Parts: sequence; C-alpha cells; structure tokens
Amino acid sequence: MFTAVRARRRHRRLLAAAQHLVRQEEVRINGDPTQVTATQIAVLAFARHGLRVEESEAADYLAAALVTYGHGIGHLPAVPAPS
Repeated sequence: MFTAVRARRRHRRLLAAAQHLVRQEEVRINGDPTQVTATQIAVLAFARHGLRVEESEAADYLAAALVTYGHGIGHLPAVPAPS
C-alpha cells in the first residue's frame, strides 16, 4: 500500500515539475515551451523533491505536459523503450 502511495506522489511531483517548466516558458515573452528539455525536468525534480529521474522518464513527463497545454511533441527525440 505504501509503495502505491509513494508511486502516486512521485508521479504528481514529476508531472508538476514538467508542467511548471512548460507554463513558465508559455508566459515568458518570446518563450517557446517546445524548447524545454527532459534534462531540465530531471534537474528540477531533483532540486525540488530529491527525485532521481532517468532522462527517458523525464521525456515522458515532458511529452505529457506539452500535450496537456496543447503543444505538439513531434520535435522530441524518440526514446527507446527500456529493455
């Protein structure tokens, strides 16, 4: 049960970090949310919450945040599925 709670908390925190960076670029003059990188999300998640995030996981959250706010994800590089 506690692992499910931790997983939900981790999900919420990672998505919040991704959405924060996308929103921040949206409100910036001449900002471009498609320029946010997975590395930025990983760094912010670590800085705010102490979460260690693989770049492929951060890329998934970046894609989710971009789609949530109506941006395309065609510019994102394809990340291979973990083996």
